[in-house]
Amino acid sequence: MLFSEIVSYLSHSVPCTVLANEMDQEIHSVKLVDPKETSFQADTLYFGYNVQFISILPPQCILAGSFEDVEQWKNRANLAILSQDDFSHAFNEASRLLDISRKTGFYDSMASTLERVKNVDALIDIASQAFGASLVFIDLDFRILSHSVQIPVKDTYWQRNIEQGYCDFEFIQAVRSLKSVKMADSSSAPIEVSCPSSPFQKFAGRVYCRDVWVGYLIVIEDYNSYRSEHAEMLKALCGIVGHAVMRYAPGLLYKTDEYHQFLYNLMIGADINTLPKAYRDLAFPAQLRVLCCKAYGDMRAFTDESRLSESVNHVLTGSHVILIRNHAIIIGSAALSDKAEEILALFPRGSRVKIGVSREFDRIELLRAAYMEAHETCKTGAFLSPEDAVYSFDDYGLYNMLLHVSEREDLSHYLHRALRILLRYDSENETDLTETLRTYLEQNRNIKETAEKLFLHRNSLVYRINRIQELCAINLNDVNTCLLLRVSFMILTILKKQQHDTQ
Repeated sequence: MLFSEIVSYLSHSVPCTVLANEMDQEIHSVKLVDPKETSFQADTLYFGYNVQFISILPPQCILAGSFEDVEQWKNRANLAILSQDDFSHAFNEASRLLDISRKTGFYDSMASTLERVKNVDALIDIASQAFGASLVFIDLDFRILSHSVQIPVKDTYWQRNIEQGYCDFEFIQAVRSLKSVKMADSSSAPIEVSCPSSPFQKFAGRVYCRDVWVGYLIVIEDYNSYRSEHAEMLKALCGIVGHAVMRYAPGLLYKTDEYHQFLYNLMIGADINTLPKAYRDLAFPAQLRVLCCKAYGDMRAFTDESRLSESVNHVLTGSHVILIRNHAIIIGSAALSDKAEEILALFPRGSRVKIGVSREFDRIELLRAAYMEAHETCKTGAFLSPEDAVYSFDDYGLYNMLLHVSEREDLSHYLHRALRILLRYDSENETDLTETLRTYLEQNRNIKETAEKLFLHRNSLVYRINRIQELCAINLNDVNTCLLLRVSFMILTILKKQQHDTQ
């Protein structure tokens, strides 16, 4: 509300004189002036009781007391005066008016926003700007359903949760054991959720769809973003989000059966011994594999788990599908790797799905490790080879490791000295010995196949190989040397890609 609107409202019950009204700044809260304060918020209406003790006036204020020289207070930003007898009443009425305005104004604003965008993600993103804080929407299994982008999450733990699409089992158990969570009632009233591993304040409200509890909406505050009205705003937003899900994204409400819940809990890190024995004792294929299918485009490809599962089972019977926001995790026999291209064809082209394929594993309790392999391989493959769509851990596993190392260290330190020599030599002499060596190693040092790959005469290739060994003082018949060089070429690929993406 504006200063003029509040003063006009107060004037109906108490005499109130406006001395200056120069600002159109929205007022979000009211506060008593602290005589020791020297800096003030422009969006706060300050009430001062003893004007004689105020040396610096706030930009928007209402003062009570006796004014012998009214002229000295004129030409302030926004200033009104009233009698000391009316001070308490005016302060309480202004506070009440702002509370009502916040509740109805925010709700109406978000309701009209939903009618305009007709999308849960867009609604939450726009709402986050009203909060000045990040928002995350999760279901009862702590899967990430939506999160703000305009105000991204700064909490590193929740950044990881968003990236992987779910919260780890250990974290879920810890949250559910919190006193504030266990004692929360069934209303949408927000509760504070403190976490020792994060400095950010968080509070959450329950989201209901037709009286059915479906998840939590979480506000993750930055260090200075908290406002007292956020609790009421969150309560209102929970109701609108519930309506948005029912109307525009009912696919978010899918509920898995107990067997799929068993697989999901294993995947997010549950100890198999804590899960129902009936499922632990089931017979699984002797060799299993996981496919991680991730959408890099239109995510509507992942809205119906049962339909996708039916389609996948037409490709390979006995497979199981778990959906996590923009991921589809497919669990089945080792033959999944041979069916990856067929499974890729099940998704709409606009979804731009890419698939990471795990190694084979022989025990269902290894599901989490296999999923992490497939997930990391999908992410690495999409980074290094965006023109492809299916990536196998067998081809990208070492790249996964090197990318993790690059997050902590400069990979260029690990380049083999021979590669440095060749790169410099090629640059100075306009040759391509580096590419010759790369191809030679990729073809397992087969002269015939390398020559064909490079369109070179055999003798020309032999000359180049000898020249490389001479320049670099290496022996390419040495297995360890060749291994180190192949790893160095992987590092070089990563470094070039990282450099390209930063330009």
